[in-house]
Amino acid sequence: MNPLVTHFTFASIILAMLWMFVQDKDTLLTGSALVLAYIVCALAYRMIAAREAFKNASKQSHKKH
Repeated sequence: MNPLVTHFTFASIILAMLWMFVQDKDTLLTGSALVLAYIVCALAYRMIAAREAFKNASKQSHKKH
């Protein structure tokens, strides 16, 4: 399974639990902001990993020629 799907699933479950069980508006806002930060970090990590893989692949193809 794609790790990014796992991150999104985990974030969705946490958001659902927050919105079902937390009554305090400030806690909801803080929790939602933390989940958003988690999603952004997961996306950034995947983008950096993809960029590194692309750089390594292009270096390998240039060495072959």
